[in-house]
Amino acid sequence: MSTTWTQPARKLIASAATGWDGIWSLTYAAGFGALNLAMSVPLGVGVSISYAAMDFRDAQDELEWARPGLRSTADAVRLGGVHTAQDSAEARTVLDQLAAAALERAAALAVVEQDLADQAALSRVMARLITARAKVTGHWA
Repeated sequence: MSTTWTQPARKLIASAATGWDGIWSLTYAAGFGALNLAMSVPLGVGVSISYAAMDFRDAQDELEWARPGLRSTADAVRLGGVHTAQDSAEARTVLDQLAAAALERAAALAVVEQDLADQAALSRVMARLITARAKVTGHWA
């Protein structure tokens, strides 16, 4: 396969911070990855991936609302384009892994976060990440 996302995504997942910055970085990468994937697959498939990209962006908005400086402090990683239609399955797997890592960090942070507004923001982020994952993978259960 010619998808070049696997190694950079693994590196990002391993190195992303466990707090707000890491969640934002993972969500940012997944969002742009979803946009790139949506443009490389047939229209019927691309629509659900586009909706996933919107969910990732909504999660980013929630993170930026709670922590306005994230855009300037967190690592913004873009994975690049999907080179062939055959790479879409691998790209979906990578997006799922990025979303799972962001969701894991958000859930861990929600457990220790004391501020109710921050807890609420993390809850909204997690809801968006869950729906984005479902749209990427096609698994709603």
